[in-house]
Order: sequence, then structure tokens, then C-alpha cells
Amino acid sequence: MNELRMEITLEAPVDRIWELLADCSLYQQWNPLFTQAKGLLKVGNRLEMVVTLPQIPPFRIEPELLIVEPIKRLSWQHTLLFAGVLNWKYCNELDVLGPQRVKFIQRSQFGGILGPVGNLGLTESLGAGMGKVNEALRHWGEKGNVQCLKC
Repeated sequence: MNELRMEITLEAPVDRIWELLADCSLYQQWNPLFTQAKGLLKVGNRLEMVVTLPQIPPFRIEPELLIVEPIKRLSWQHTLLFAGVLNWKYCNELDVLGPQRVKFIQRSQFGGILGPVGNLGLTESLGAGMGKVNEALRHWGEKGNVQCLKC
């Protein structure tokens, strides 16, 4: 399983970044990769998401939440077809560097029999999308009050 990893250091408090990641209702306003998300963040629950990658039509997924550690980690897995054929694991991690500084890390892995196909076919678009998420978090997380997205 090859891992695609991206990270960025943000000049913002960790709770502000976590609020952006944990409030699915805000995704359509700020998240350029996961442009819609619905569901309760609880391990074992499924989210309803729309993935929007550069040069690929948007598509729906229903990943299962694997890890929900507030202000630290959010991880899910989507199974395409059925278990063991093609699985996509995605993880957001927050590493506190100071009161107003946090490292945001994204990890994406395709596994299963067709995992290498997922890696080959989506790596470039997914990498571009993850880069856009980093920039969006910089824009909204460093901007100030996240509540402005709910206005």
C-alpha cells in the first residue's frame, strides 16, 4: 500500500482547525476535495461524502469512520466493490506545535487487490486535491473566527 502524504504548518489554534475538519456542514463552504459531507463523527458510523478531484467528475462515497480523536485525528475507509478488492483509507492528523501553531497532515492509501490501480489512476489528481485542502485550511483556519462560515 503506497501512501500519499501532505502536510502544512498553520498559524492557527488547533481547536479552530479541528472545528473545520469536524463540522461536516461546513465542508461545502471551504473544502475543495470533499465538497459535501454528512454524518455524525463516531467510530463505526458512515459518512456520506462527495469527492471532487481535478479533471475527474465528482463522485459519492460512504466511508466508515475508523478513528475519531477530537483535536488530534480523523480517519475513515471507503470500500469500493467489496472488502479486499479496493479500499481507500484517508486520515487527517493535527500535531500541536504551539498555542497558535499546528501541523496538519493528510494521508491517503489505496489497498486491496486493485490498490495499485487506485494509486496509479488517482495519485496526481488526489495530490492536487489534497494540496487545495491545505491551502483552504490556511485561508479559513488562519483567517480568524470559523463561525463566519455559519453566517
